[in-house]
Amino acid sequence: MTKRPLLLAAALLLTLCCPPLSAQDGGGAFTARSYVAAVLAASPAMARAELAFRRARDEYGAAVLDAALPSFTLAMSGSLYDDADTRLRLERGDFTSSLSASWNLYDSASGPLRRIRAARLDRDQAELTYLLAKQEEALKALRRFYALYAARGRVEAAKVNLASRERQYKDTSEQYNSGTRSRIEVMQSEGDKLQSELSLAQAETAGIKALMSFNELIDAGPAAPASVEVSTSMPDVALPLPDGDVDRALENNFSLKRRRLALEKTGITTRNAVMAELPRLRLDASWNRSGLGLVGEPAYGGAGNPDYGLRASVSFPFGFFWAQNALEIRRTRDSLSSAEADLRDAERALRTEVLIAQKEIELQVKSRGLLEFQIKTQRESTDNLLSEYSLGGASMLQLDTAQTKLLDSTNGLIAAVNALDIALAEYRALLGERIWE
Repeated sequence: MTKRPLLLAAALLLTLCCPPLSAQDGGGAFTARSYVAAVLAASPAMARAELAFRRARDEYGAAVLDAALPSFTLAMSGSLYDDADTRLRLERGDFTSSLSASWNLYDSASGPLRRIRAARLDRDQAELTYLLAKQEEALKALRRFYALYAARGRVEAAKVNLASRERQYKDTSEQYNSGTRSRIEVMQSEGDKLQSELSLAQAETAGIKALMSFNELIDAGPAAPASVEVSTSMPDVALPLPDGDVDRALENNFSLKRRRLALEKTGITTRNAVMAELPRLRLDASWNRSGLGLVGEPAYGGAGNPDYGLRASVSFPFGFFWAQNALEIRRTRDSLSSAEADLRDAERALRTEVLIAQKEIELQVKSRGLLEFQIKTQRESTDNLLSEYSLGGASMLQLDTAQTKLLDSTNGLIAAVNALDIALAEYRALLGERIWE
């Protein structure tokens, strides 16, 4: 074997085992984890999701205080004009003030505890919405990260292929001059070289586009240099994947958990609506003190000031002979039944999605192993054919077929690295894992 085939094989080996770097590299080097962290830090969508979550937490705190504590009202009023004294005036003696407090202790349709529980569910739903947004941003970041890795890998593979085609063209021209190759073979070899040059130009253009998309998510300039570091070693994936992962997904999947919280909130809302159509019992405590001595008003106390009490009330809402109430109760209960059916449907869909993802990962693992073996054998075959072709032994068709297969397998392996790593990340997301950590 001559030195040239060895150099080509070494270049291809570096392409597959080391991070591909373009000529403009020199900026920050990113791993998948560090890039995801940078994307999350720069994401406007994450900033909005965090604000929404913070707002939901504040609303929960306000709901707890509103439901668990009495509400206070301070009132001051003054007479500026009346028929007893027709002067327009502003005198301290005409002002009165009062301080009152009210506290709902029980409401059969919407009591304090149910209001607190509903607010807590809203807060938990907002947290899951935030986690889902983070998960989606992390997956988007991983796809951009591996797209850049793949684009640069294809550039290096195209360069190796072009070098092989250039050598073939040179050997063909020399053999034509010596009379062992035909003019048609020279023209075909030149056409293959030109096609490889075009493929390289296309790969480099795709690499530039991938870099722009990569930099977009981290607020870097479109042409800012960046390098990506990807481990091309096979991940430690024990096949078959455990059957228990289906149960893990049903228990921990963020979207499904949010659906369950929404169903629980619907249950509370439905119960409140049903109870509102029935005789409603309320129990309220009240306290009031007037004559506070503010704004010049003389303070006074005595019997009945302050006054306080505990009041119970029962109301009987009804439509035409209770028919409207009965129809409204049935409508609200049907809404709850519909939400329960939606949840069951989502559980079935998630179960199928997890099982399909398992099969996809198994296929990716097998495909990647096969491609690694094919590249090894096809690299040796191409090197041998290049040497034989230089000596006039191998045919152009044999060499062209070997070069094409090697390029296709190389690009296939690059795509397999992307597909497997992204499939594993998406699978972890289905299981409710925090893939950004």
